[in-house]
Amino acid sequence: MQTNFLKHLDWIVSPAACYFAAFFPKAGGSLPAKTLILRPGGMGDFICADIAMQELGLDARDFTWVIEMRSRPWARFRQLPHVCYDEKPREALSRIMGHYSLVINTEQRFGLAEAYAMACRAKRGRLASFTTNRGSLWSHVKVSYDWKDRHETVEFARLFAAALDLPEVTKPRLPRTRLEPLSAPPLVLIAGQQSPSRRLTLDAWTALISKWHQKRPFHIAASPEDADLAGQLARRFDSLASPFSGSFDELCGQIARSEEIFTMDGGGVHIASFFGVSTLAIFTSGRDRKWHPLGEGSRILRRHDLACQPCTRFGQVPPCPYRYACLKLEDVEPVKM
Repeated sequence: MQTNFLKHLDWIVSPAACYFAAFFPKAGGSLPAKTLILRPGGMGDFICADIAMQELGLDARDFTWVIEMRSRPWARFRQLPHVCYDEKPREALSRIMGHYSLVINTEQRFGLAEAYAMACRAKRGRLASFTTNRGSLWSHVKVSYDWKDRHETVEFARLFAAALDLPEVTKPRLPRTRLEPLSAPPLVLIAGQQSPSRRLTLDAWTALISKWHQKRPFHIAASPEDADLAGQLARRFDSLASPFSGSFDELCGQIARSEEIFTMDGGGVHIASFFGVSTLAIFTSGRDRKWHPLGEGSRILRRHDLACQPCTRFGQVPPCPYRYACLKLEDVEPVKM
């Protein structure tokens, strides 16, 4: 399923989709005691939602999650019951349609997610969403969403608390403490190469790592898409750097045990936050207030002299007229949040 294509059409087709879902016949009978959480999008949001569950004292494994296939590695690692809506879409929807007394739609913007949530809701069931979702008119519980400043874990926790009648959360419990003992060297996690606003060059990564490592041996890891760059960096630091190779589950274990993580704003930051690991996170176009790492001793690396930064809105980065000046970080010093 081409999810990006659907996002472009969302403002046109979502009203009709929501109207159809609202009046689609549902089976009668007793109301099932089940809750479904709809979390489309990238893995970072999914992990933040998992952290939000912890903030509320809940276990994410007690809920069924609707996610995208790209988030499945985290669902499998955490053993979370899940359905990937973009894998055999008709079969996926038929498995969950009309089965849930409560559906929580965590999608911040796109109304098609609300239509999907409505289709999953049982007859007389309830629906909760953010007011910024284009289909929120159909929800029984509506929660405001701060797309600009408040940390994403807080926003998800606020939505979950309102939907589940729990006390409201207004800020994350900081810092998050380590879940695993420190038993591994620092880890550089290469990321961002698929996005022009986060695509650091080999020389830029080399300069930043040289300032960071302080003669400490470290591992370098990357997703398959960034593996070539990670290999080139490992060769530049051959006396200190050790390439990491392993499964996603093994990488999560490595992050959990690492002394510190150095990475670009993205999923790796949130994995480290989940485990309470100190992180130095690079921010370019992204909103550091919303996405900063939560582990004790964490810092961020970003420019503070650009009026255009951050430019991301609802996870979308506009075209840049300044040749991505936010990527020029060689003379910037890290700061604590």
